Amino acid sequence: MERKTSLTYRNEILEKYKREKGGEMISYLLEPTRKQIKEACIWLLNRRNEKYDDSILNRFFKFKEGENKLYAIERVKGDKFKPIVNFLNGETKSTTPANLELISWLIDFKPRPLSIYLKADPVKEEEEREEREEEITVQEPYQKDHLIQAKKEVDIADIPETKVIQRDHKSITIISQINPSLKITTIVSL
Repeated sequence: MERKTSLTYRNEILEKYKREKGGEMISYLLEPTRKQIKEACIWLLNRRNEKYDDSILNRFFKFKEGENKLYAIERVKGDKFKPIVNFLNGETKSTTPANLELISWLIDFKPRPLSIYLKADPVKEEEEREEREEEITVQEPYQKDHLIQAKKEVDIADIPETKVIQRDHKSITIISQINPSLKITTIVSL
């Protein structure tokens, strides 16, 4: 199995796009233009709302606090989508992380975003599983229960820390710490 990296993430997204031409968004992405990508974002805005999708959209569109996301996307100039068109058409071989995350959202690539994709590394998971099995075999039977309980506590600790940092009648601002170096701020309009 190949270890997952940001490069494999990019390649897998591009492969899925080439294979499915956008999947359910094929009418927008078969031969993408800046206008079609913008229209696809508008159409999907309230339809594709998985756990990290708000952070993907906030990263790309840089929504202001309390801003109506639909109107904000409608006001975005088409030039913002040109690097995405160039990447999907093969005119460029790479693109920014924010563009790549938006593409992953548009084509419904999973797992997304990159931080979640990297956590789903099968090589790393297999190595960790083997290490745990080795530890259990050397432990006394009564220690196995303690080791399993400790593992459950570690899994719970892996859930991102999330706090509401601001709330008013128009919006709620939430901050999530995915890992020590990555914090995501999400603004939810009410």
